[in-house]
Amino acid sequence: MPRPGEPGSLSEGMENFGRRSGDAYLESMVKTASPARLRLMLIERAVEVSRHLANHWNTQPGKRGTNEYSLKLLELLSELLSGVTDSSVDVCRTVADLYVFLCQHLIAAEANGDSAMIDEIRLVLETEAETWRMVCAREGDKAVANKRVANALSDGGGLNLQG
Repeated sequence: MPRPGEPGSLSEGMENFGRRSGDAYLESMVKTASPARLRLMLIERAVEVSRHLANHWNTQPGKRGTNEYSLKLLELLSELLSGVTDSSVDVCRTVADLYVFLCQHLIAAEANGDSAMIDEIRLVLETEAETWRMVCAREGDKAVANKRVANALSDGGGLNLQG
């Protein structure tokens, strides 16, 4: 009799059971994304979660306070804060201070059940996301330019930089 997971067993092919089909796509995106793109993805997810949290509090006033959305938002803000690692650079300290403030603002919003405070967090995150979209666009422009140079060099029988 085959062991679980082996060919011919009842559980063969079950290792991905329960995963959504989009998970594989997201996993692929994360594995191939640049650090800037990964940061943008986190910020965009935080914007989405903050929107859900404010909506949840507005539509269900009796269920304000800490819930799965607020915990997820705190987790995302903490992850974004942990990505700011060089405290010797002024801009890094400023960004770290911003994320500490957003975490504190979230905790205060949970205590008050104040969806307007969550909207304020979302607006800051949307501004941050727009900044990172510009960074990613510039990153993409550089990649296209580098590929054009590599193609030009390889077509002319010169140095091939594509590996």
